[in-house]
Amino acid sequence: MPRSVVLVLLAVLLTLTGCEFEWQIESGPPEPAASVGQADVPTGTLEPAAAATALAGLRVAEKTALDGYERGCGDGEACVFGPAWSDVDRNGCDQRNDVLHRDLTEVQVRDGTQGCVVIAGVLDDPYTGEMVPFEKADAALVPIDHVVPLAAAWVQGAAAWAPDQREAFANDLANLIATTRAENSSKGDSTAEEWVPADPAYGCSYATVVVTVKDRYALAVTPAEADALAGLLATC
Repeated sequence: MPRSVVLVLLAVLLTLTGCEFEWQIESGPPEPAASVGQADVPTGTLEPAAAATALAGLRVAEKTALDGYERGCGDGEACVFGPAWSDVDRNGCDQRNDVLHRDLTEVQVRDGTQGCVVIAGVLDDPYTGEMVPFEKADAALVPIDHVVPLAAAWVQGAAAWAPDQREAFANDLANLIATTRAENSSKGDSTAEEWVPADPAYGCSYATVVVTVKDRYALAVTPAEADALAGLLATC
């Protein structure tokens, strides 16, 4: 019998018998949320069903040549995606630290930086499921991954963009996730037909982020990449 019905019958019985006493009902654990296999994704990421629809609408084309691509910003380099970690949202904190604030727990910040510079924290790495301590002195151990790599974006549409659009893309929090150095190096410039997260439980979420970003920026997918993303979304 449902608990609500039991409570109503108990209340009626107490009224009829004239009994009075103080009692308390424990609410118990909340009902579990509906699970769609999606977790640890940036705000604004499409739900799996919407991502599947968006994927079907993406332009399908083979990757073009990397001609003209230069990620670095050293002397004489083209710096086609702008300076790394620009404060594009003008919140007074660069995008790398914005991602660390979002993706880490137990965050500690450096004094005198208006709460911006993260010096310590703990990352629950979505790509591996591992807990990774972060220390500013070893910051390279927790790099920020471009989920849709910059080189991949270049050969799938970004080469034709204006410089300010490329800079916005490179610093878009929707396309940035903190991870481990090993996973970031393993992924490199790979797309979904070439690389998937080490933790298969994150495959659905990874695909939703990729499709969200590609849909937002009208980037193409290769036939093999489209098939791989569809397969990952089917696990949601």
